[in-house]
Amino acid sequence: MSFLDTFVQMLVLFAVVIVGFCANKCKLMDKELSKRLSALVINVTAPFIILSSAMGDKGIDSHDIVPVVVAGTLMLVFMTLIAIPLIKVLRIETNLKGAYHFMFVFGNINFIGFPVVGALFGEYAIFYASLLSIPFNLMVFLLGVYLITNDKSLLKLRFKTLFSPCLSATYIAIALVFYNIHVYEPIVKTCDLVGQITIPISLLIIGSALADIPIKHMIGKPIMYVVIALKQIVIPCLILLIFLLTPLDRKYADVLMILSAMPIAAYGTMFCLKYGKEHEAEILAQATFLSTLFSLITIPILSTFLSLSYSLLS
Repeated sequence: MSFLDTFVQMLVLFAVVIVGFCANKCKLMDKELSKRLSALVINVTAPFIILSSAMGDKGIDSHDIVPVVVAGTLMLVFMTLIAIPLIKVLRIETNLKGAYHFMFVFGNINFIGFPVVGALFGEYAIFYASLLSIPFNLMVFLLGVYLITNDKSLLKLRFKTLFSPCLSATYIAIALVFYNIHVYEPIVKTCDLVGQITIPISLLIIGSALADIPIKHMIGKPIMYVVIALKQIVIPCLILLIFLLTPLDRKYADVLMILSAMPIAAYGTMFCLKYGKEHEAEILAQATFLSTLFSLITIPILSTFLSLSYSLLS
């Protein structure tokens, strides 16, 4: 897709975010409603969109599973490692190194990733995103928590992490694809219908959450903009170039590259609040807001980069 086509697509998605922002300001949405809707998305509608992505004629087969999971895992590991020298070069304050490390690694692949890759590539890309959620969730609840707290005692793998509703749906979706199971049509339509709720509700929740951030917290320091540029443009382009040097199928590489450029995950702010890291919470809230705002431009830039790479390689 061209820059303009992708920008328009992102503008449509961001317009829904603005609707959520306005709904909050008009007292139609608040933290309590957003919290309940978030639970609905995470526990009900997101699992259905994952199941839906593996049903029907979506152009997916069992050969897609291993390459996406392996490449996605290696991508997350690469992002974890490359963040170490970048933090040193940027001279991040010692007490904030963990928070900034978190920013470089963990993007919002569920609330933003699903609608973005679905809009850019089609429903099969949502299945790929759900596959990436397996290593992502393991890492965010282990490494992510450790980066925020610097407490090794919290490096524990919990049963509910492995079998959350979204991951459980992903396992079922993998089984459907791997064994080429054809699902009864009414079930497919039900999953499609419920799953379609995920994208608009997710975007409304993000808009409402942004409306709760004080204006003074929305600006951030100059270093924040450097981190966002690195995380959402430079590193994804580098990841794509690395993928192009491997035998990885281009359709996997394109989706994973876009997913690597997602805005910073709200998990970081949640972890900070849970473990009493108030200053880090403020920094991560700023980063989440700014990275979400700038994704309106960075995603079209990356889409243009993808198009140019096809031209150069043809």
